[in-house]
Amino acid sequence: MVWIIILLALLIALLIGLFALYYQAFYSPHRGADEIEVEPFLDDKEMFYEIKRQAKQLAGIPCERVGTRSYDGLKLSGRYYHQADDAPLCICFHGYRGSAVFDFSIMGQFLQKEGYNVLLIDERAHARSGGHTITYGIRERRDVLSWIEYANARFGSDKPIYLFGISMGAATVVMASGLELPENVRLIHADCPFSSPKDVICHVVKWTVKNPKPVWPFIYLSAAVYGHLIMKKEITAAEAVKHTRVPILLIHGEADEFVPSEMSAQIQRANPDMVERHTFPGAVHGVSYFSDPDRYVAISRDFIRRHR
Repeated sequence: MVWIIILLALLIALLIGLFALYYQAFYSPHRGADEIEVEPFLDDKEMFYEIKRQAKQLAGIPCERVGTRSYDGLKLSGRYYHQADDAPLCICFHGYRGSAVFDFSIMGQFLQKEGYNVLLIDERAHARSGGHTITYGIRERRDVLSWIEYANARFGSDKPIYLFGISMGAATVVMASGLELPENVRLIHADCPFSSPKDVICHVVKWTVKNPKPVWPFIYLSAAVYGHLIMKKEITAAEAVKHTRVPILLIHGEADEFVPSEMSAQIQRANPDMVERHTFPGAVHGVSYFSDPDRYVAISRDFIRRHR
């Protein structure tokens, strides 16, 4: 009887521990709001508040609220900005626990000024989209297909589509490149993507916790038990690009500590014929544009010009 009690106590402790890991790494409260009021994440506060100012400016531009369904039945939400009937469509995917208007505060406005139609989506488990489990691109990559299907049904399959992503959104669109994308998907623009879900989770654990224990098996188990998510080792950005037919541009800050630039280098090495990469000295996570705006814009424009 004593052993049964001990085993039950250990099982309960394990389940509580797994839930704590799931809550920390995968769970999103999904409050249903467009989160512009975020905690400062940059040492350069002037840069942070400029991004925030640009986000408020983008949020104030009139848009059409649109939506579709994911392959597994979740409601997906987005903001559509129309410029011209014959213009290409840019579909933009934000980062982990980010928001569309914050993460694309600069590029969202830049693309509109360039004359493109822009669709800023809320990733699953964020803002107005459904779900509570963030899957680091594993399920999100198939949401990319859902949004492409929505766009083709609405605008026609001859409308050129450009996929943009930042951070987890960048990994998402790169991971989607290995799927059967329609012919009208012309290019992918990915800013600071990680090479695989496991790589980024393990890196962040080592980066934020001193002398971390070997927690990956428990993180994997927590995702399976509470998120019903099997993190297959072959579903990675680095693996996906081996099978892509879509040209991919990678941009990465060389001082990125959250997603080290070596991760995007690993992606490029997997298929250098289809993937080009540019790094920005001194730039931290997700802010390469601010390191050298003119160069960032020039690289982006040139890549689009060559592959549209």
